[in-house]
Amino acid sequence: MTDLAMILGLINYVFVLFFGIVVSLYLADINFMDHKVLYFCTLLGFGAAEGIFYLFMGESLLYKCYPLLIHVPLILLIWLVFHRNFYVSTIAVLSAYLLCTPRKWLGTLVASFFHGNPLIANITAICVTIPLLFLVVRYIAPYIIRLKYENRKTILLFFLLPLAYYILEYTFTVYTDLLYTGGPVVIDFMDSFIVLFFFILSMLSLDFSNKKNEAERENLLHTTAATQAQKEIEQLSISQKQASIYRHDLRHHMTFLQNCIAENKRDQALEYIHQICTDIDNSCVIKYCKNEALNLILSSYADQAKESGIDVRISVTATNFTRFQITDLCSLFANALENAIHACEKIPTSEKRYITLKVFEKNDRICINIANNYIQNPVFENEIPTSREANHGIGV
Repeated sequence: MTDLAMILGLINYVFVLFFGIVVSLYLADINFMDHKVLYFCTLLGFGAAEGIFYLFMGESLLYKCYPLLIHVPLILLIWLVFHRNFYVSTIAVLSAYLLCTPRKWLGTLVASFFHGNPLIANITAICVTIPLLFLVVRYIAPYIIRLKYENRKTILLFFLLPLAYYILEYTFTVYTDLLYTGGPVVIDFMDSFIVLFFFILSMLSLDFSNKKNEAERENLLHTTAATQAQKEIEQLSISQKQASIYRHDLRHHMTFLQNCIAENKRDQALEYIHQICTDIDNSCVIKYCKNEALNLILSSYADQAKESGIDVRISVTATNFTRFQITDLCSLFANALENAIHACEKIPTSEKRYITLKVFEKNDRICINIANNYIQNPVFENEIPTSREANHGIGV
């Protein structure tokens, strides 16, 4: 029975080494299919080193020297030979060590039904190695591999967790037996440490999440501003083209009017003049305020709304826009009016469509009030209206 237990113990060591090396390499994004020779050389080299150490130094010393014999060289191998980031290399090896523990848990659990028989524990641990390896490679490795694309702060968060477990495991179970003999002192320490460590990680994670969300919001605002700026340029180009057309046609208009006057067709001339004035009024930039950029934006979207049969009423009594970036104001008005036009266009033409915009000052602040009728209720996410349509996003 003793020989069988010893043989199973050796086999278990082999499976632990195999599991740890393969998982470490996969977590570092070193897959077997692209590095077959290096896989075999690594497994044979570390296996030979472990076997020689076991034969000459014994199991107890091997267990205590495992970090220097296996873990540190494996980290250096991934870092220097496979040219992975040092933190990623360390995370891969320490995480592989952490992921070895389910083998031990399952072995201990099954053995507990057989009076804690170590043979059963070793057999169970050996049997679950390959299925566990498949699960880790298939479902966990892809997430760890993505760390190479993250910043150093994110990598540090993932680095601390397996490192803390590694230090505690070797401190309380390998180099000492405090976990089993320390009593309330160790239990209180472990309890407090786990809670405190989780609390610190939660704070760091929350801080990182807030910064990431803020960066995403800023990026979205910049993207929206750039899009609206492009629309403003297009509207200005249209206005310039229209003005060029009127300048080009001015000679023809004057010739026609000259002929009407010469032929004493006064009514026809007046009607023609009236039509030209109407066309000019419809295409010109209406002066809502002293800010020409805002006038251009408001006039452009007012024309779009009228083309869609929408009654537009705009009132701007505010005068001091110098406190704001004009690009931000133009983007704000353009986005708001565009959303209002889209909402009104969904209303059947038989019903009245309207948009009212009021811009005024109150308590030294610029107040913007925009209202429109609609047929489809807006969708809100985090109290912000959003749209699922193409080329639309946050509705503010």
